Order: sequence, then C-alpha cells, then structure tokens
Amino acid sequence: MKPFLPACALAAFLALLLSAPAAAFQKEAGITKDCAECHKLTKEEAGKVLGRIVDNVVAVAPGPFQGFWEVDVARNGKIYPFYIDYSLKYFFNGQFIRLSDMTNLTGLRFQDLNRVDVSTIPLKNAIVMGNKKAKKGIIVLSDPTCPYCVKLHAEMKKAVEMDPEAAFYVMPYPRNPNDKATYRKCLAVVCGKSVKLLDDAYAGKELPAPSCKSEAVNETIKLAERLKIEGTPTMILPDGRMVSGSMGAEALLALLR
Repeated sequence: MKPFLPACALAAFLALLLSAPAAAFQKEAGITKDCAECHKLTKEEAGKVLGRIVDNVVAVAPGPFQGFWEVDVARNGKIYPFYIDYSLKYFFNGQFIRLSDMTNLTGLRFQDLNRVDVSTIPLKNAIVMGNKKAKKGIIVLSDPTCPYCVKLHAEMKKAVEMDPEAAFYVMPYPRNPNDKATYRKCLAVVCGKSVKLLDDAYAGKELPAPSCKSEAVNETIKLAERLKIEGTPTMILPDGRMVSGSMGAEALLALLR
C-alpha cells in the first residue's frame, strides 16, 4: 500500500480539540438533505477514484461542509477521515477547523471512528486518582519520564480536588519498552499501588526497587500495541474515545460530563 498521509498530518491527529460533540461534525452550515440527494458517492466509486492513493475505503458520508464527501479509510488498525469534492477531481487530507471556537472537526471525527471497547481494558492494576467509587472515570496510559505526562499528572491532581466525583485510572506505561530504568519505575508504582508513590514518580523522585514480579507493565505495553497507541499520555474516555496529550483540569472534568 502506498503512503497517503504525511507523518506530520498523522501527528496532528494526536492533538485534538474537544470543545464540541462529535455529532456536530456533519451538522455544519450548508449540509442539507437536498445536497445528499443530488450528489451520490458509494464506497466502490470512492475506491476507484482513490485507487492510486488508498486501497481500503470503509465508508462514505457527507462532509462537514457543502461540496465535500468524507471518505473514511482504514490503515494500520485506525480509520482516518479524508475528503473528496463533489466534482471528484480533488482529494483533501487536511483538517477542517471551525474558526468560531477553533474546534477541530476532523479530529472529532477521527476520535469517533476509532472508539475502543472500554470493557475490554483490565483495571485491576491501575492506580486510582480520585474517587474509587466513581461511576465513570478516565483511563490514562502515562510515562512518568514524559514531560507532557508530568504536566497532565499535575492537572489530574487539580481535577480531583475540584470535583470529588472525578476519577482517573493511571496505568504506568514506559513509552520506550527498552528503557529499563523507566520500566522499573513503572513496575515499582504498580507494585506499591499507592497514589503517593505515583506522585513521587512524576515528581522525579527516586523510587524503591519493585517489590513484586507483576506482569502488569508488560500487559499495559501489549494493550498499547493492541490499541495502536503511539504516544504518551493517552487518555481513554468512558465512551471509548482516545485523546492524546496534556490539558488543563477544567478540560479534563469536561470530558467526564
């Protein structure tokens, strides 16, 4: 298969804005039933048009604005939304951003297309920050040596202070499995099963040697591989959407509402 998405565009998907619901993607100004009735494009037709660029079109839907089709394409276990204009002469693989509030509509659609089944994620070895009896929480795969993870950890602490119902299930995850020192730090946190030890790890303090031989860190590494997680921190929301990168406490709490 020929590459169809530049590395910089792939990276851009990891910094997605969440200021509007995903359903808003196909409700932007200009999208009407008449438009969809006048213009038709099937998966097979899209595949022929894009035959030289991609080889697996999984769905076609009205784009976020009049004049564009959204063409969902699968690659390496992920689904990416791209666009073809109604004339079928132009292909666009960038991102639509709504200027009024800077909402990344393409990013929202990407998240919606790549939801995961949260019930398949084991949390028995996760360190819980916040309310252990919370009805829903955010799962966080995070590396204590990652600068953005350190920032996110500080914001999660603020979030649980602001809202007693908030919960974050932290799964220590060495983004480089060959980094033995970070692996041991993650294992030490898992063995200790304490928020204090977790805080110490993100504060850069020296941790005691792991006190157990748990496979929890290895299992988290396998989970990240299964979910095609490529960076830290990565958050998995209660509805299955995945969000990468750090954000402030208020934005975190908004994800739980």
